[in-house]
Amino acid sequence: MEEYFYEFWKNQLITVEKGQKQMQDMTKLILQGLSGFEEVPEMFGKFCSMDFWSKETCDYMRAWEMTTEDFQKFFKYYLDLMGLVPKDEYLELANKYNNMDESVADKIKEISKQVKIVADQEKMITDQKKEIVDQKKRVADLEKEIAGQIKSIKQLQSRTSG
Repeated sequence: MEEYFYEFWKNQLITVEKGQKQMQDMTKLILQGLSGFEEVPEMFGKFCSMDFWSKETCDYMRAWEMTTEDFQKFFKYYLDLMGLVPKDEYLELANKYNNMDESVADKIKEISKQVKIVADQEKMITDQKKEIVDQKKRVADLEKEIAGQIKSIKQLQSRTSG
């Protein structure tokens, strides 16, 4: 009788230990999120003490993959309905924004440099135009002076000849 009693408790303790291990595996799977769903069929089979979804069975694995894909699509649709986006999409968009922001900042710096160059060139053009106006005025003054000297020369010639 004692032998059966010890066998009973031995089996009970082994079952409790297996159950604890299975619960730890399930907890680990849940904490992994969607990435751990590939292991669910095997763990579910172990939890129920069955091996009906073993990895060697291709049909079940294909069905599981389709179910996983459908669940992920549904989950993404659900997030979309809630106005949320998956983290990877958010990070991709944030990186894209940061890259564009850096690119815009670089372009603004480049444009600022070009604007400064254009402003410097416009100042040079204004200075040159002013110099041209001054030179035209000097030329006009010289033309008047030359005209006056020519007039004086003609008067001297007319006095000397006549």
